Amino acid sequence: MPSFSVLGLVLGSFLGVGLVLVASSIPPREQSTKDRAHRPRRRGPLIVIQRLLEEAGHGNLDPLAFLALGVVGAVVIGGVVALFIPIPALSIVATGASVFLALGYVSRQKDARHQRLARAWPGVIDHVRSAIRSGSDVVTAITALPDSLPGEIVEPVEGFRQDVARGMATDTALAQLGQRLADPVGDRIVEVLRMAHEVGGTNLPSVLVELQRSVRSDIAVREDASAQQSWIRSAAALAVAAPWAVLLVIGTRSQTITAYQSTEGTMVLFVGALVSVIAYRMMKSIGALPKPRRWLV
Repeated sequence: MPSFSVLGLVLGSFLGVGLVLVASSIPPREQSTKDRAHRPRRRGPLIVIQRLLEEAGHGNLDPLAFLALGVVGAVVIGGVVALFIPIPALSIVATGASVFLALGYVSRQKDARHQRLARAWPGVIDHVRSAIRSGSDVVTAITALPDSLPGEIVEPVEGFRQDVARGMATDTALAQLGQRLADPVGDRIVEVLRMAHEVGGTNLPSVLVELQRSVRSDIAVREDASAQQSWIRSAAALAVAAPWAVLLVIGTRSQTITAYQSTEGTMVLFVGALVSVIAYRMMKSIGALPKPRRWLV
C-alpha cells in the first residue's frame, strides 16, 4: 500500500476522532421526553434508523448524527487496521464491518429492551386494570403507575403526566405515550386505552385481562423458542468471526501481506466478505423469531 495512502488514512482517522470528540462535547438541546415525542419524524432511510434508536432506548439521539458518528468510527477502525496490516482490501472490509457491527449492537440493545419491557407489561396491565375497577378513569390509572417499574416505562409515563398537566388532549397524550414507549405491546395497551377513553368501556377490565393473558402467553412462547434457537445464532457469529480472526493473526506476515495485496488476493477477500454476510444473514433468518409489528409508527 503506498505510503501516501497510509498517511491519508492516519490523518482521516485523527480527523474522525476529533469530530467524534467535538460532537460528544456538545450538550443535547433538550433531553426531556417532551422533546423526544414532539421531534419531527424523519423521512426516507433515516426513518429506519430513527425507529431502531427509539426502540433501543436512544430516542434522544439524532439518527443523522448516529449515522455520521458510525461512519467516522468505521473510518478510524479501517485506518488502524491499515496501519498494522497494510492490505487495502482488508481495511475496506474492516470499515464496512464496523458499520454493521454498530447497527448490530444497537439492534441487540433493542431486543434486550423489548425483553425487559415484556416481563414488565403483565404487571403494568394488572395495575391499570385494578385502578379502573376501583373507579379511576384512564388518565388516573396511567398516572398512578408506580415508579418501581423499569425506567423504560417510568420515563414515558412521567412525560404523559406532564402532557396532561399542560392541558393536552387525552387522546393526543396517549398517542405521545405510545411513541415514547416504542414497543409493540405498549402500542396494543395504548390503543385499548385510547378506545376505552373515546367510546367508553364497561368491559375494559375484562379486555385487559384477555390482553394480559395474551401477553404472558406470547412471552412464554418467545422465551422458550429463543432459548432453543440461541445456539444457531451463536454458531453463526462464531463461524463468521473465526476465519477473519485467523486472517488478522497471520496478516502481519510478509508472505500474507504480499499475497493479499495482489489482485487475486483482493478478490478473495471481497468474495469472502460477501459470502460471510450472506451466510450470516441466512443463519440469522433461520434462528430468528417473527418480529411483532408496531401499531403506532
